[in-house]
Amino acid sequence: MVVAGIVTKMLSTEGGVVNEILVSLHIVDEPIQFMAKGGLFWYIVTASDVWKEMGWNTIIYLAAIAGIGPDLYEAAKVDGASRLRQIWHITLPGIRPTIVVLLIMSIGHLVGIGFEKQFLLGNPLVSDYSQVLDLYALNYGLGLGRFSFGTAINIFNSVISVFLLLIANGIFKRTTKESIF
Repeated sequence: MVVAGIVTKMLSTEGGVVNEILVSLHIVDEPIQFMAKGGLFWYIVTASDVWKEMGWNTIIYLAAIAGIGPDLYEAAKVDGASRLRQIWHITLPGIRPTIVVLLIMSIGHLVGIGFEKQFLLGNPLVSDYSQVLDLYALNYGLGLGRFSFGTAINIFNSVISVFLLLIANGIFKRTTKESIF
């Protein structure tokens, strides 16, 4: 909710930071109505989601990097490894299990994108672009009182998500010998 409010305010035509910058740099002559352009809707949703999740993912990756022994870096320095070589041969292999687990979990949530961002950032001008399966289930399942229909949509969504999770886990188990279970 907070992120949707911040994004809406940043992209506003009146006092929005993004439009202020674009106009002051003479990139555009007048403010752009970002929230009224359907073609930009998914770019806005994706960028806001990446921005929102960046902090939490940073904490996870920093914790994984902190788990790597400093003696490995010291040995690499003694051997003459540059900072890039240390990253490539120590840091990335050390956090590879974390990367694999987070990627598998992300693939599992691919279909279950949720409806919160689309519901909060959507408006009647971009309603054709903002429809996702969960929002459809909400509108037609709860909105029209067809509860069994909404439940069936969400069960289908969950089954597909579990299927994608199992496929991604199987692929990573075969290629990297690492998996969630």
